[in-house]
Amino acid sequence: MRLLSSGALWWLLLSAPIIFFYLLKLKRKRRVVPSVLLWQRALEEIEANAPFRRLRRSLLLILQLAVLALLVFALSRPLITTRALASGSTVIVLDSTASMSARDQDGRSRLERARELAREMVEGLSGSDRAAIIESSARVVVRNALTSDRAQLLRAIDDVRETDSAGDLADALRLAEQIAKAEREAGIIVISDGGPALPPSEPARSSPAVPAMKLRFVRVGTRTDNAGIVSMNSRPLQGGIRQELFAAVANFGIRDREIGVELRIDGRLVDARTTKLAANSRGTLIYDSLPPGGGLAELKLDVADDLASDNVAYAQVPDSRRLRVGVISENPFLAQALAVNPDLDARRITPGNTALAELDCIVIDGAPATGILESHRPVLAINPSDSDELWRTIGALEKPEVASVNRAHPVNDYLSYADLHIETAAKRETASWLKPIVSSGSDGLIWAGDDGHRRAVLIGLDLAQSDLPLKVEFPLLLANSISWLARRDSEGSERVVRAGQPITLRGAPARVALTTPNGRTEEIAVSDGTAIFADTMLVGAYAVKDQPPFAVTLLNEAETDTTPRDSIKTREGEVGGRAESFQSEREAWRWIAVATLMILAVEWWIYHRRITV
Repeated sequence: MRLLSSGALWWLLLSAPIIFFYLLKLKRKRRVVPSVLLWQRALEEIEANAPFRRLRRSLLLILQLAVLALLVFALSRPLITTRALASGSTVIVLDSTASMSARDQDGRSRLERARELAREMVEGLSGSDRAAIIESSARVVVRNALTSDRAQLLRAIDDVRETDSAGDLADALRLAEQIAKAEREAGIIVISDGGPALPPSEPARSSPAVPAMKLRFVRVGTRTDNAGIVSMNSRPLQGGIRQELFAAVANFGIRDREIGVELRIDGRLVDARTTKLAANSRGTLIYDSLPPGGGLAELKLDVADDLASDNVAYAQVPDSRRLRVGVISENPFLAQALAVNPDLDARRITPGNTALAELDCIVIDGAPATGILESHRPVLAINPSDSDELWRTIGALEKPEVASVNRAHPVNDYLSYADLHIETAAKRETASWLKPIVSSGSDGLIWAGDDGHRRAVLIGLDLAQSDLPLKVEFPLLLANSISWLARRDSEGSERVVRAGQPITLRGAPARVALTTPNGRTEEIAVSDGTAIFADTMLVGAYAVKDQPPFAVTLLNEAETDTTPRDSIKTREGEVGGRAESFQSEREAWRWIAVATLMILAVEWWIYHRRITV
């Protein structure tokens, strides 16, 4: 206990006048009586020459001195230590990043212990105190605004769930500061296993008009005994003919480990081995005998440690084969542009070819698309015949000029249409999922789209009616189109994202159904052929109906190193904390004032009883 206004103790000197008045003799009046036999003691006091008498034991004196002492003690504002929240308003920040899912000796996760501490704090709220709950992971969520409703706050604490995402406390602390600024005697409590909260290079931006917030750090976590995959990627070998996969595995524990490792690509076992890691060391795994077709690679560690989410990692291995392109055309310029590309295996096919499933892409030039479009293979259509399903001619464009180009689309990478000359082009209506990427005014010239089953690129002009085949960009246009159609572009590698990052799904239906790693099924609304899925907070493979699966991975060294930190970094400097402990100080003068009133009531009753008896 400590006193907030210790100077008030000087008021204890008032006890001297109280005692002084008890020492003074009473000034008595003279009376004539027949005998002093029964008044001997009173006579002795009257005849005494000393002005003061000896202090006798008096219950009233003791009660009055006790009242004075309690009043002075209340004025000194004593503070008592408790596990409840401090008085006023408090913002509780709960860390729910991947490392908070680590299991310590008792088998519980750190987040479970953090929620337990938060509940103890909330249950100690007094009637006028308020609290808010903020969850901090890859994104910051205000689970509950400032309120004094304990039941509501406890529900908000229970809503904070374990995630496999990385993150720091910087955004959560900024939000907590904004909430606390508008409150009187506000404070912030962070419950976490530590780690960086703000980059050291970021300058402090405190306002002199706003007092510094009281920030306290409660540390959870007792040990580090964890190994995990901290990086994973692929790269081409031998001019892109083969692919190599490499991964880094770190052991942050205090003992040596022998770890079993399995590599699967699209669910098929490719490699199994054992690696040895010394304590506080790391090793590199290299796989150079991968299937040429590529796919979704899953690397899994067989190890019992504190954190499970970093024992599996995913990476997209590109298809290193030459793209098999079927061509239906008699145009020599087109055949020459495809032949000069070493990444393509272009072969001429007939419209009735039955081996379309073996092709990565089909190129048609002016030929009927019947049978080709029904195969749902990726198609590059150059001035094709009408198709009721995809496009139809509604007129002609005379000498159209390129007015707008969608530079964000991969088909237009490194291309310029500035000096393109076109004599005539067909004016077309297309399916809604085919969007113009090169236009002349309000009319499209080149379209591209994905209906969720296949991709298509439509070049709506006759090559013979333009100088496009003579341009140096023509082979590049074909290469970009075929690469995008075969999903060799950057979007094809988006089957793997980091935990907490959104992913874009494409599909023609109004909704896309997916299943998360924990077996939960969700439906995501599709708008303009795309859907954004942001709830990627769990590591694992996500199954998507009628589409290839995608995966979420952690790959974060800071989260794999589950060593509890003794401090967090903020804009005001480092804030230290004690392991799983929290103490706050509350003023106790109200209780002392109540006790004082009770003693005064007792003193008054005793005095009144003496007078009336």
